[in-house]
Amino acid sequence: MSIRVRYIAALVLIATLVTLSFIVMHDLISEQKQDAENINVAGQQRMLSQRIALMLSTGETCSSGPEREYLEQALAQFKANHQQLVSKNNLPLPIFDIYFVEGKLDRSVNQYIKNVERALTATDCQTIAPLDIQALTELLKQLDYVVTLFEQDASNQVDTVLSIEFYLWLATLALLCIEAVFIFSPMEQTVKQAFSKLTRLKAEAEETAEKARKASKAKSEFLSSMSHELRTPMNGLFGMIELAIDNPEKSSIYLKKAKTAGRQLLVLINDILDVSKIEAGKIKIERAPVDLLQILDDVVSLQRVYCQRKGLEFIYLKDPDLPHVVEGDITRISQILHNLLNNAIKFTERGSVTLKVRYTKHPNGNFLSFDVIDTGIGIASSKLDNIFRKFEQADKTTTRDFGGTGLGLSIAKQLAQLMNGDITVTSFIGQGSTFSFTMAAKECHLPEITVQPGSSVRCAVVDDLQTSREYFEHVVNAMSIRSQSYGSAKAFLSDTPLSFDVIILDLSMPEMSGVDLLKQLKTLNPKPFPKVILISAELERLEEESDDEIIGLIWRTHVKPINRRELEHDLNKLVDTTPQVTTDTAAANKKKRILLAEDNEINAEIVKTIMQAEGYKFLHVKNGKDAIDVVKRHNFDLILMDCNMPIMGGIEASSILRNALDITTPIVALTANAFAEDKEECLAAGMTDFMAKPIDKGTLLSCIRKHLAS
Repeated sequence: MSIRVRYIAALVLIATLVTLSFIVMHDLISEQKQDAENINVAGQQRMLSQRIALMLSTGETCSSGPEREYLEQALAQFKANHQQLVSKNNLPLPIFDIYFVEGKLDRSVNQYIKNVERALTATDCQTIAPLDIQALTELLKQLDYVVTLFEQDASNQVDTVLSIEFYLWLATLALLCIEAVFIFSPMEQTVKQAFSKLTRLKAEAEETAEKARKASKAKSEFLSSMSHELRTPMNGLFGMIELAIDNPEKSSIYLKKAKTAGRQLLVLINDILDVSKIEAGKIKIERAPVDLLQILDDVVSLQRVYCQRKGLEFIYLKDPDLPHVVEGDITRISQILHNLLNNAIKFTERGSVTLKVRYTKHPNGNFLSFDVIDTGIGIASSKLDNIFRKFEQADKTTTRDFGGTGLGLSIAKQLAQLMNGDITVTSFIGQGSTFSFTMAAKECHLPEITVQPGSSVRCAVVDDLQTSREYFEHVVNAMSIRSQSYGSAKAFLSDTPLSFDVIILDLSMPEMSGVDLLKQLKTLNPKPFPKVILISAELERLEEESDDEIIGLIWRTHVKPINRRELEHDLNKLVDTTPQVTTDTAAANKKKRILLAEDNEINAEIVKTIMQAEGYKFLHVKNGKDAIDVVKRHNFDLILMDCNMPIMGGIEASSILRNALDITTPIVALTANAFAEDKEECLAAGMTDFMAKPIDKGTLLSCIRKHLAS
């Protein structure tokens, strides 16, 4: 029953009780008035009977006069009163018995009246017989008893009224108690709950408003910071290009630095895209075999260079039972580790940065733990929650003093959670911070790689970083190439440096750099000179530290982080032991016809220049409709298709080529739409492969070669 119904029922009960009380009390008061009147009349009868008897005994009423007139009036009143009393239907039973049953008072009164009337009508007062004293006395006793009975009855009525009044009070009190328990108490609770809810909603609204205000402020600060962060690499990009134009002799150096600035710009753009994808719930974590050694080599090699630039010690500790291959997303794992280490280096001015990798087996699943420990400025405990929020950093001065957008940690934490892990932090002001990244780690195996037998090829790995040596040995051994590792250039030179066919050489090493090693090796004049694959996170230093003669000794260069497929591609060229007929690669490429569908002139120019340098024949169109028309008339070995073009986009064009025209030519998407769902949409439309812009030359050529060889 609702409170409303209860409340209405209570009001009805109260109204009913009040009405009944009024009716009952009204009747009882009316009866009290009647009892008072009866008492008055009965008392008057007793008084009149005495007065009449007294007036008759004096004899003054025999003759006409005031006395006689008064007697007659008294007798008339006596008769009327008697008639009034005996004519009542509701006489109390004891009084009724006195008048009509046992006491026969009615007959006595009537006889008394007759005697008085007879005395008044007598002509001679002397002849009037005196009243019977005994009878009169008895009459007075009975009249007096009647008065007493009327008084007793009135008193009983008063007691009844008091009792009824008391029970009405109890009923009213009980009703109020019932209302208090079943109506007012629930009503009070409802009011309290409603008030509490309103208070809570008000607090939530105020909190939401405050959060919105803070978010708005944070976003405003973020936009200001982002403008600065974007303009900085953009300025470097444009500045280096201008320097390259003005100084052609140093253009290669300036353009490499421009490329570095462009990569920094791309990192910022990717962060913004990641935020957008995470908020839209569109980001997807890949579940594929991940070469953990490759990730660690990529991360440690690059971050170690950053530490060296700031004069920090980089410490790397890993669990000896660490699995080589786990299931996961190599891009996202690297992204998280680079972010945590970049932050650690950024906020550490002296001391060290440590990366600790652990592998934990658990009945509910195995986990990888990455601890990034620094000796930097630390974070106040009150600010720890802020650092994982979008657009926010520990305090306002962080952006000003250290730069950054406030997106990295937020993205990293959400990515970790998507990988069934998390990122936590402990920190103390002035002592440093420890960021712990955990993720589920299911051991697995890399797919088998088909390579030429390489038993006759010997490879030397020269790198001071153990992680890198382990990784390169891992890759080389997987290709059946015999390898030997050296932790320094001096160790390599002191062994048998002329016994190797290929050298994987790190550029930056203590005591003796890779360039210095090449200079020493040149003096030994090996015949033939081994194939040198130079590896570095800072290839721009190669131009600064070496001359053209030394650079000419280098067969291939790879920038850390290493693209494994590109490294395997280079090594695979060395492991074929069967004599091969020498061919002109450019001449072979001229036989390959490539269609490029790209509406942006600059992007088209980049791709065309790369293909021209490799000797490919190509045709350029600016929309999907033109691409379809050209394919109808000519045969192509490969189609490079942009997705967003006027008139007709690449996805629609690819669908028509595959489904309507039954074209089987490989189609590679070249698009700025870098989301995972974009790739799925391209593949669903019939495209063979997917490449996100900006296009890397090496990656593009590898993709072209792969599809032309298939």
